[in-house]
Amino acid sequence: MIGARLHHASLSVAALDPAVAFFETVFGYAVEVREDGMTDIAVMAGEAGLSCDFVQMRGPAGGVVLELICFHRAGGAMAADAAPWRPGAGHVAFHVADFDAALTECAEAGAEVIGAPIDWPGGRAAYLKVPGGAFIEIEWLKGQA
Repeated sequence: MIGARLHHASLSVAALDPAVAFFETVFGYAVEVREDGMTDIAVMAGEAGLSCDFVQMRGPAGGVVLELICFHRAGGAMAADAAPWRPGAGHVAFHVADFDAALTECAEAGAEVIGAPIDWPGGRAAYLKVPGGAFIEIEWLKGQA
């Protein structure tokens, strides 16, 4: 065992600034680190010509850092994945106390519900696409405040 702990969850976005604004407005996250034009990512990813702009944000309750990263390819745009269930895509989930109010606030901040919210034995859940192009899940869990 290597003795590691989870530091951050990362979401790839098509546009950084609208994504940052969404997480600041809706969830109260604050930027701790921002770097624009990072070219070392090409070495790390093993992909010549790749660069990125990224932020690392921390929520009001502390805990795991949320990273938003916008990749750029020299001479061309990056293709965006259109769904959170495709290989290579992903999402982070936020437990909320009031599911309907959270969906309303997310929509008012520019998020779009993908499909429709569901009820499942453990609670309620919905996938959303947020400004900037990342995917999140809003969930309300039975028996949790």
